[in-house]
Amino acid sequence: MNFQRVQVADKRVINLTRTYFCNFDGRPRARRVAMLHAMTAVLAVCLSGSQALAQDAAPAKAAGAGQGAAKPVLMTALKLLPDTAAGVVRIPDLTVLCDSWQQTTLSGITDDPAMKPLIDANFGSQGAVWEKLGDKVGVRPKELYEIATGEVIAVWLPFENDNRRPSSVCVVADIRGKHEAAEAVLERVDQDLKADGATRADVTHAGETVRVYSPKTRPGQLKIEQVVVSLTQDRVIASDRDSVVFGILDAIANEGREDSLDKAPLLRTVWKQALSRSEIETEGSQVEWFVKPLTMGRIIRDVAKVDRGNKVRILNLLENQGFDAVQAAGGIAVVGQGKFDLLHRGYVHAPPVTEEPSRYRLAARILQFPNTPLDEIPAWVPANTASLTRVNWKIEEAFWALETLVDEAFDNEIFRPSIEGIRDDEEGPQIDIEKNVLPNLSEHLLLLTDNTLPATVDSERVLVAIGVRNADAIGTAVRKAMEVEPDVFKVDTVPGVEIWQVKHGSGDDELDDEFFDDLGFEEEIDEEQTPLLNTWAIAMVPAGKGSEKAHLVFSSHVEWLVDVAKRMQTGEGEKLADLEEVKDLLKLTSEMGAGKVAFQRVVRLRQSLRAKYELQRQGELKNSDSVMASLVRRMFEGDEPEAEEPIERLNVSKWPAFSEVEKYFRNAFGFVETTETGWNLNGFLLK
Repeated sequence: MNFQRVQVADKRVINLTRTYFCNFDGRPRARRVAMLHAMTAVLAVCLSGSQALAQDAAPAKAAGAGQGAAKPVLMTALKLLPDTAAGVVRIPDLTVLCDSWQQTTLSGITDDPAMKPLIDANFGSQGAVWEKLGDKVGVRPKELYEIATGEVIAVWLPFENDNRRPSSVCVVADIRGKHEAAEAVLERVDQDLKADGATRADVTHAGETVRVYSPKTRPGQLKIEQVVVSLTQDRVIASDRDSVVFGILDAIANEGREDSLDKAPLLRTVWKQALSRSEIETEGSQVEWFVKPLTMGRIIRDVAKVDRGNKVRILNLLENQGFDAVQAAGGIAVVGQGKFDLLHRGYVHAPPVTEEPSRYRLAARILQFPNTPLDEIPAWVPANTASLTRVNWKIEEAFWALETLVDEAFDNEIFRPSIEGIRDDEEGPQIDIEKNVLPNLSEHLLLLTDNTLPATVDSERVLVAIGVRNADAIGTAVRKAMEVEPDVFKVDTVPGVEIWQVKHGSGDDELDDEFFDDLGFEEEIDEEQTPLLNTWAIAMVPAGKGSEKAHLVFSSHVEWLVDVAKRMQTGEGEKLADLEEVKDLLKLTSEMGAGKVAFQRVVRLRQSLRAKYELQRQGELKNSDSVMASLVRRMFEGDEPEAEEPIERLNVSKWPAFSEVEKYFRNAFGFVETTETGWNLNGFLLK
């Protein structure tokens, strides 16, 4: 394809590129990639103010291509990999992506003198991160960064019939123009592996040399069976399984494979949906991802070597309960474009499996998130809020959908009897959840987070507010529940509002023990296990001057609930909705296509990260009393992972104070739309 000398306005060329490729439908991928590269070349010429002639279908590469030279389009590695992949991360052009990164605010971190000691310690040539990542395939990310001049793909492949090694990872990188540098990298890899006790055997396959290393296994270390590397004229291929590398070399010789990842229906469906909404002005400035959730979950479980013993196998439970309807997810993240540091368009593919309005079967019916028009932030939300998430959720239907999941998890029909016991037990709260609670909860909830300074392990706070239809009914239910709870204290600080604070360990746990003993689970209960939150608070807050609606409010910190309750009742206090930065975010949300949404999210990144950053700097983040930290600890508590050399923690002693780097963290927003076949994901980080 040849292009005549042209002179076009920048904006017109950008719009032409976006219109053509966002409307792409069904053209052969190789032709599409070639045309896209050609359009990118013309765009680059026009934006630079040049009227030079652009020839052929590929852009010049800054690294290794020669000044002004163009190199032929290389067959995408998607055509060389099998369609069984459970996870994919693809960078279409690493050099373009790196150039785009330099246009972001975040890139300033790497040039900041205050951050240099930290970056050198962790991301330098001998940094801790590079030393730990890439061990499974030999070639580390830092080395790929040094030698890759085009497409880079990482894939995770399942081998479910191989009990010893049920998964594999593979990296394929375009190294044209840097072949000598790639040889030097592989020589360094060779020396490192041999110095660590690995043995090497060279195999010739499809005319290429394949280096197969058998690493030495240290006592207690997770055994890596193989490190396999091959350097062709155009690519570096690295994996932890020789058959994967052999398959790729065969595909190169045959100009692709019939069962290629490029042809995988799920991947094409997900990426087409994401691409149709993506604003990609410079091809190669994006990162593409794809995952099959349950399959990838099993690979992660295998890699982490999590053995739950006799405990519930979560992935099997989810699959049995209908969550296999979530077939795939993926998206396209564009770097350094326009007003955004990052712009992400994603899609979750979960087509209905029933004719019912709930769309899914069994417990998966909890996945009901109706769209409603984008709304303003309520006036009672405090100005110091770090993040706000608004969710539309059919709570009543979701609650009853959990029945089959709970019964299967306990291998006993306990869900309904437990609900009936709460209603009928004379020594219990005698709450009729089915008649008096669930019908009186709305389908709208808000999740707020913030944190207090100075940063401590209990700085991070979370608050959930659910709209209610009948405040008296919900208030009565809360009161009955709290009056029989042994660890509860009533907080009388807001007139007309009953606020209850729970402090675990301050009362008698006899009721809990009896409940589990009666169910026959006394051997399953870990007496040392700590609660998800040590303290929390709950209140039924009636409508007031600051809120037209009544809300059931839960918070990890009673003082924050008290503050919010006062705002709802009096209408006083500084409001998040009044901040100019938040008004701008809401305006941008609408401009980026948020008409009717199921989820809406606003994140003030500086406020959100400040406590986490300082706790990590102090080495205390893992001990945080936040909900997320507690969930992570609970997830692995009691598991017995196979002994493995721990990953070195980032060198926090070199971290600068947050005040020195907070300028790099800008605001973000996002929204999710429920569609007929799943959910559209949209996220944006500002420059």
